Order: sequence, then C-alpha cells, then structure tokens
Amino acid sequence: MIHFIKRIIPPTLGIIFITGITCINAGETYKWVDKEGVVHFSDRTPDGNDSSPDIIHEKENEAPKDCVVLLSSERPGADEKNPIENTIKSTFTIKGSQNIGTGFFISPDGYAITCKHVIEANGQHTAILNNQEEFPIGVISKSNRYDLALILVTTHQKVPYLRFRDPLTMEAGDRVYAVGSSAGLQSTITDGLFTGVRKQMPSEIRAVQFSAPVNPGNSGGPLIDKDGKVVGAVSWKLLSNDGVPVSGIGFAVPSEYILNEYRGYTKD
Repeated sequence: MIHFIKRIIPPTLGIIFITGITCINAGETYKWVDKEGVVHFSDRTPDGNDSSPDIIHEKENEAPKDCVVLLSSERPGADEKNPIENTIKSTFTIKGSQNIGTGFFISPDGYAITCKHVIEANGQHTAILNNQEEFPIGVISKSNRYDLALILVTTHQKVPYLRFRDPLTMEAGDRVYAVGSSAGLQSTITDGLFTGVRKQMPSEIRAVQFSAPVNPGNSGGPLIDKDGKVVGAVSWKLLSNDGVPVSGIGFAVPSEYILNEYRGYTKD
C-alpha cells in the first residue's frame, strides 16, 4: 500500500546574503617576466627602470583592465542575470494560525498562487515577503478540481512575478528547483531533476514528478526550470511504500492547470 503526505507546512525564518562584484580600471602598466618565467603586471618594473639584466619587460599600451575588485552589497541587474534570485524575490511565506506554506506572485499587482490546502485552515493568513515585510492575504478563488488557490497580497506596490513554462516541453533529467519555506526556513532552494508528467489514478489528474527535496512549508511554492519559469506548484511528496521510507519523489500541480484556472490574473 502506498502512503502519501499532502501537507508540506512549520515556524519560519529566512536569511539571504547577496554579494556583488564590480571592477574599476587601472592606468598604464608594464608587463615583465622574472627569471622564473612568471609574468607580472605593474605600473613600474621591479627596479624602477628599463635596464635590469634579469628582467624581460615591455610597456603595455592596452593594460589589463579589470584589476581592482570591490565588494558591494547588491549585484547590479541581478534579476536579469540570476533567474533563481528573481524567483526568491517573487516568492513569499504564508503564515497561518496553524500552518506555514508558500506562495508566488503571477502579476505585479499582487495576485499569487498557492496550494488550496495551505489556506484551507481556519483563521487569517499573512504574507511574509523576502524583505520580511508582512501584508494581509485575501483569498480570491479555490479551485474545485486541483490543489490550487488564487490569493491577493495587498502590498499597495508593484511586486516581482514569475512566468510559466509547459512541463510537457521538458525532458527527463532537466534540472528543476523548488523554492519555498522548507521546514520553516524562508527562501530555501532545493534542486533536483524533472522526471515527467504522470497521471494520478483514479482521478486521471496529472502531476509533475521531480526529485528536488521538499519539506513541510514547501506547499504552494514554485517548481521552476533553469530559466526561472514555473512548471508547477509544489503540492505533495511520497513518504513510504508499504511501510518502507521513500525519498526524492515529489509532485507539483502542472503550470497548465494553473493557467487553465487563473490565466486572466497573470501578467501575460
């Protein structure tokens, strides 16, 4: 007999460190080679003149440019260069009175997707964004067929959001990432492989199977490809088979179902 768990939801915290690198240019330099054959770049030769018998040197008109490294607290253009980082900014923790889950924005106006079982518990739910700001959540719609819900986070400002990809365009072995409040740790990223799209008996509803680890709190979070496009919403995982523990088998509601239900609320 196969046993499933459908709730992947506990207390939250999240820490993200971002380090950027930028460079400045140097002026005119000399390139010289010592007796050991090691090449050096400097604004002068070792003895300060052009006549050392043990030094081969030549003046470089086009000196190496990027030779000073500065550290910065932010990386320019991070959203464009790092799709995973944009996913983190577009994902948030859903905190309820009895559970924790994850949601992700699908439009700049605050409309977002999560799993239906995340917001079915009684009581108010709060969105905790990546910058730790908290906002109330309104439930717009619960799907009658799928483990999906459309919610609205009232941030009163534009938010980053995610786009979609049909999982049927993926191949077995493609890299995927699950982003969410795994075990209560906000913005946790786990990676794994796409297995395929399987039909769940007896309902015939399909689910995206993947191997990225998921834990309580991951429910409702995005499963994305390497370009940061959503292929599904993480919903449940297989825990055991006839009492034998099982790992590395997770399932997500396909992006096709998300668009079928809520396409009118997406940016596109």
